[in-house]
Amino acid sequence: MVLLLYTLIVWSIVKMKLSNETKEVLKNFSTINQNLVIKQGSKISTMSAMKNIIANATVSEDFPREFAIYDLNEFLAVISLFDKPELDFKDDFVIITGEGTKDKVTYWYSDPSVVTTPQKEISMPSKEVSYTLSSNTLSDVQRAA
Repeated sequence: MVLLLYTLIVWSIVKMKLSNETKEVLKNFSTINQNLVIKQGSKISTMSAMKNIIANATVSEDFPREFAIYDLNEFLAVISLFDKPELDFKDDFVIITGEGTKDKVTYWYSDPSVVTTPQKEISMPSKEVSYTLSSNTLSDVQRAA
């Protein structure tokens, strides 16, 4: 009984659902760099290969472990096979399933040493100017240009 309870607790910790918002963040990050290291927790960071663009996001999911993705677009394509993807993190791979389906895909992690990732967090200075640009104003400016 104790072993079964322990197994259920461990299983619930490593299996998680991936929200549409997080998928959009990953899609945006794929335009900056095709590979990514996701560290344990809810913060995701990426850096361009030329190391001149850095992006950070805090997502609703709490990733249970650090893992590297070599081709983020390929990973997103696999995720898109499922309406409500669930990720079950293992030592060397993640098993991706769809909620309520028996279909599954095993996606192997990359070696983190071949992936470009920020090594430390960069703190930006406080903002000096702030403004709001509505979509209507942006459209007007684009038409005038």
